[in-house]
Amino acid sequence: MLRAIIVDDELLSVKRLNRILSESGTVNVCRTFLNPLEALDYARENPLDIVFLDISMPEIDGMSLSARLRAHDKEIHIVFVTGYDEYAVQAFDMNALDYLMKPVTAERVARTLERAGSKTAVTVSESLLSIRLFNGLQLHRQDESRSLLRLRSPKTEELLVYLIYKGKVSREEIIDTLWGGFEPEKAHKNLNTTLYYIRKTISESQLKNPINAYRKEIWIEEEHMDCDLYEFKRLVKQIRQEQGISALNLIRQAEDLYTGTFLKSKGYEWAIAQSRQLEREFIELLELAGKHYSESGQSNPALHYFEAILKLDPLREDISLETIRIYIANGRMNEAVRQYRSLEQMLKQELGTVPDPRIAAAIRNVDPLALSL
Repeated sequence: MLRAIIVDDELLSVKRLNRILSESGTVNVCRTFLNPLEALDYARENPLDIVFLDISMPEIDGMSLSARLRAHDKEIHIVFVTGYDEYAVQAFDMNALDYLMKPVTAERVARTLERAGSKTAVTVSESLLSIRLFNGLQLHRQDESRSLLRLRSPKTEELLVYLIYKGKVSREEIIDTLWGGFEPEKAHKNLNTTLYYIRKTISESQLKNPINAYRKEIWIEEEHMDCDLYEFKRLVKQIRQEQGISALNLIRQAEDLYTGTFLKSKGYEWAIAQSRQLEREFIELLELAGKHYSESGQSNPALHYFEAILKLDPLREDISLETIRIYIANGRMNEAVRQYRSLEQMLKQELGTVPDPRIAAAIRNVDPLALSL
């Protein structure tokens, strides 16, 4: 689909053209603008295929705006939209794609779009950027090739990940987080340059661009990428609204996604709190599944989830007790004792305490001498 913006200081004209373009099925109207200066800022930071410009506008007329847009991107298609035909010759002298008279009609716009399609050399790929943030960082194409994407530098990686993590964020917050301590002018330049290289890599890989940038904010279009973090959050929200088998099936999906700590080994300070929060949410899901299976007498799946919790949080005495009870019930006394000793050692080292007496009692009730050594 052609990526487009509409620039016109008449709101009714904008609405009419927006409706016609949206109904065409071949155009994605990214934004509409009543202010040409705002449109220019947007076009400088977002890839576009075609721009529909009113000619008579305050501050910058359509002709001047067209020249500035072409200076930024010589491949962009310009379509002038006006209520006066005296500009036609001048418009085509500027190599405009087309010249539409108001009020525009769907039939006339269709001919313009046919011309734009025939002149557009770049084929828009349907492939998405796929990013995995659990257990490290991996970027690749979401297609049969699954080819890896390599960004220019560690900073381009960090900026992309931060944008994905935040979803929508102000430029000032990005600068404070990633370029804190820099002079404002240099920090803004670093942000713009780094963002440029991210988008360049995505464009050269013929992937849909998920990043939108404007003067004060940058945001991610989630539907234009495949991200394990977004899918995990969606599952957590859905699980909290489900019960029984449906919830358990969703927990299994979440377990497949959570392959390790969020951004493991990347060392981003801003990611520490999010990493802990995601781990807590994952443990809650494991505990929900473990208790469900335990209460329904299904010891093997219950044990699977309890053991998974202890790998992430080995100091959980309540989960250790549940695990030891299952070991005992299945005649695995040696493993019950081993789990108790492991908990005992960690509590002593980390907290200077001893396990809950109920845990030892559960073992001694079966074998009074099991903990005597």
